[in-house]
Amino acid sequence: MAPARLSLVSESKPQRTPLAGEGPRKTNPYASEHNKLAVAWKQRSLTLPDDARVPGVYERHQRAYPVCLPIEYTSHNLLPEVRDGAIELFVELDIPWHDSVGGGPSNHLRDSQVQCVNALFQMVSDPERIKLAFGGAIDIAEVLQIEESRFMTFEYIGPTDYFGEGIRHGKDVGRRRGTNCTSVDAAFLYRTSTGATELALVEWKFTESYLTALDRNSDSDAIRIGRYSADLEAADGPVRNDVLPIELLLDEPFYQLMRQQLLANRLEQARAHGADAVRVVHVLAPDNTGYQHSLVRAEHRAAGGSVDEVWTKLLRTPDRFHHVDPVVFLDPAVTSDEYVDRYSPASAADA
Repeated sequence: MAPARLSLVSESKPQRTPLAGEGPRKTNPYASEHNKLAVAWKQRSLTLPDDARVPGVYERHQRAYPVCLPIEYTSHNLLPEVRDGAIELFVELDIPWHDSVGGGPSNHLRDSQVQCVNALFQMVSDPERIKLAFGGAIDIAEVLQIEESRFMTFEYIGPTDYFGEGIRHGKDVGRRRGTNCTSVDAAFLYRTSTGATELALVEWKFTESYLTALDRNSDSDAIRIGRYSADLEAADGPVRNDVLPIELLLDEPFYQLMRQQLLANRLEQARAHGADAVRVVHVLAPDNTGYQHSLVRAEHRAAGGSVDEVWTKLLRTPDRFHHVDPVVFLDPAVTSDEYVDRYSPASAADA
């Protein structure tokens, strides 16, 4: 998961100077709305002590914001039903938290990784929740263990370094889940109604958008092209190379989409975990127009009117990519009453 672009005060305030000819930075109304919802939840939630309702310092900016928890209450960003178990699992699997505070989760209430864990962690031991959440998008007859005693895992990178991502300065330093290599936010294994075994790679989006063309480094670009170009250029690869050249797939969100689809294809070819098929499952709210408008270069916009439209053109195997509307998680049977209260716009309206 690429770190969320977290706007803290004003969605219209740029975080850097746009590139020449790029125009002013765009805004994401979906993110702005969820800032307000998060702050409202912070004030009413019975899962927080009163001292946690004041603005918290966001370490990246060294400033306090209402949408952040105080540093001493950062663990409360995880809901009570997942908090202790998730922190313990991330330590066991050596998974870093994005925007970590003291080795724990981010204190930003709109953190995407935190929302993902709040939604999915109970599925680690409860496969029925997986069927309820994802069964409308993919054919799940039975959920299988993906790791010992786990039906769901996090920051999955696969068993093999297919792209040499663990090579740094000519040395194999290995990979770490969730950082500096192709990771998906979560993964699970299942059997379909026809008896096939399949692997689902879950990518979770909350309020992410990539509305500004970031300056790129030619040396870094060369390394990335060297890692992924062979898979992209393969005639039987999952991503077409005749819509946009690889240089234009190094901008987010296409860079992440491309890498995860290439990983899924390699895992399927290797029959990882005995899987006959590997599918990328993208959790993304239809209302997040900022994400769909993340077409930062003229060539992207020429290829389609939204990220989904461009990505659909790029997919050679569209049945290996699936969308899930996160509204399915606003059901206590899938997540919890606390999750629904925190993330549902209806909860704020009823407060």
